[in-house]
Amino acid sequence: MPFANPVQILEIEPQPAWPGLVDRLRGAATPFLLESGGDQGGMVKWHFLGGFPVGEARCTGSSWRIDVGGEVQHGDGDPWRAVAAWWKQWGDRPVEYSDDSVPLQRPRIPFLGGAVGQIGYEFGEESLPLEPRPPTDVPSFHMYLYDELVAVEAATGRAFWIHRGRAGQPKREWWRWQAPAVEPDIADSAVVETRLSLQRDDYLRRVEEIRERIRVGDVYEVNLCRCHELSGAPSLWELHARLRQRQPVPYAALLPWEPLGIVSASPECFLRRQGSHVITRPIKGTTPRGATASADAAAARDLLASPKERAELAMIIDLQRNDLGRVCLPGSIVVVEEAALETYSTVIHTVATVAGTVPDFRDPWPLLRAAFPGGSITGAPKIAAMQTIRELEPVPRHAYTGAIGWIGPDGDLDLNIAIRTVLQHGATTTFSVGGAVTWDSDPQQEYLELEAKGRAIRSALFGDETLGGRDAS
Repeated sequence: MPFANPVQILEIEPQPAWPGLVDRLRGAATPFLLESGGDQGGMVKWHFLGGFPVGEARCTGSSWRIDVGGEVQHGDGDPWRAVAAWWKQWGDRPVEYSDDSVPLQRPRIPFLGGAVGQIGYEFGEESLPLEPRPPTDVPSFHMYLYDELVAVEAATGRAFWIHRGRAGQPKREWWRWQAPAVEPDIADSAVVETRLSLQRDDYLRRVEEIRERIRVGDVYEVNLCRCHELSGAPSLWELHARLRQRQPVPYAALLPWEPLGIVSASPECFLRRQGSHVITRPIKGTTPRGATASADAAAARDLLASPKERAELAMIIDLQRNDLGRVCLPGSIVVVEEAALETYSTVIHTVATVAGTVPDFRDPWPLLRAAFPGGSITGAPKIAAMQTIRELEPVPRHAYTGAIGWIGPDGDLDLNIAIRTVLQHGATTTFSVGGAVTWDSDPQQEYLELEAKGRAIRSALFGDETLGGRDAS
């Protein structure tokens, strides 16, 4: 049974070079990569890489399939109950070490194995009174279970091999292997945009429709997205490398899986839990980068002073406090930061930090169910905003604006909001870009904000080097 044996931790010497380590990961079965390419908020200090999972949970609509160590169960019904039952089979236990001195000889590694994967946006629609979507093979929840992985300290490059002595373990030490030969990637000229879910005029009309719903009191704020569909895109591995170069972020991810592969370059923390301490860091408020340092400084001042942008953030802070309040101890929720500035390759954001204390039990699912999906990508009130999104967005979001990351057997977790994210399903590649619409929104300005947010992903997909120089800093 996975995680029945104590964890063993071995520091890898000499320190492996990061690009070579990622190249070797290609040879592992069902690999994953969670990477901190930039630690703006002091949140993420580790990269995690692994392969050869020992279990899986996959949900599509109300159908689910769970597997632990080859013992497979499947059925229909509440998928939240199914994934909670899956976690109970390998979780609800503290981490044990094979050597009590090990924790004293290394930095504290927050993740020592468990579930890695994605929770799709539509997973949060399960309890809403909405018409079922057409059948699809794209999972709304997909996580694999890993009992061995490599953890790399981002600041120092120190790498650790973590395992539990599963039979045949030395044969799976992929980080020792020679990197497999890689075929030349597809030419950028082959990338063609084949469909846009909302043309410019359609998008502008929907912004006005949301403003009208705000005027009559149906909603206060709605996050409206549009989806770009492409053919002929580079591989997920190539896209990850390009995005890492163009837009380093705290919550990058590469999940080159079937039927849905994912590359994410997200700056946003959805939920992080360590023991009883929980935080969420919603991003709400965006302005394009300037061409110079002084222009950047002026843009940041204007962002902090903007009544519209601050109102957006204040509404989401209130929503996140309410969500956490459903599971956190009374009186424990605090707003640590109301509006911190974070600068990325093409945009500047305002970010809040909300923290709380959960009861002393390991089960992570009550917390996840209370908070998912993140309020920054729905709007407020959440249920009314999600109903509006379903009516106005013509295609499903899938993993986009869901969450990507890890969940441990002790209930700790670290999940991003899957924005700035590229999805591959068969020969089709998609990416979506969205923004919050409020009463004060100007449709044209909202459209220009989408263009700024999508610039780094478009650059990676189409091979555009316009992010060089100042904009790439």
